[in-house]
Amino acid sequence: MTAARRSSYAHAHAKACALLVALTVTFPAVASAQGRPNFSGTWKYASSVPANYPGSNGWGVPSPTLVVTHSATDLTIEGGQFGATPMKVVYKLDGTDTVWEGTSSSQSGSTAVVKWRTKASWDGNRLVLYTWNTALNQMRDILSLAGGTLTIVRATEQPGPSTNATLTYSKGS
Repeated sequence: MTAARRSSYAHAHAKACALLVALTVTFPAVASAQGRPNFSGTWKYASSVPANYPGSNGWGVPSPTLVVTHSATDLTIEGGQFGATPMKVVYKLDGTDTVWEGTSSSQSGSTAVVKWRTKASWDGNRLVLYTWNTALNQMRDILSLAGGTLTIVRATEQPGPSTNATLTYSKGS
């Protein structure tokens, strides 16, 4: 084999190896991102386990309807998920916190403005949403999607009792 041919062969081999390395590094990230569900839509409450899951003091009470907007940068949930008062909650999908103010009601019926904080992170194809406020309330929702059903595994903590439930929602019109 001539020197020129060996050099050409080595150059082609190096390019092929570089391409293979690039695909190996890039493909899992692309496959992972493509495997993540899009939660956008209007979702109607179907059921919960336990069946009588009420949340506690209005915290974590399932909303009868959720409107979810899911983009590449954030997830927005609109509904009465934190009690009877409709709320709009935004979660950034880059892992950073969002801080905002909202009204909260106490057991006695008094209201106050509290600071809320939200954070989202991916766990495979499940989206983990954290929400907490200055009144020591904390909620973690783990969202997953399968066969037109949105499942939310919810854990709430607050001064007093903590609650856990699995909520299911069906795709609405």
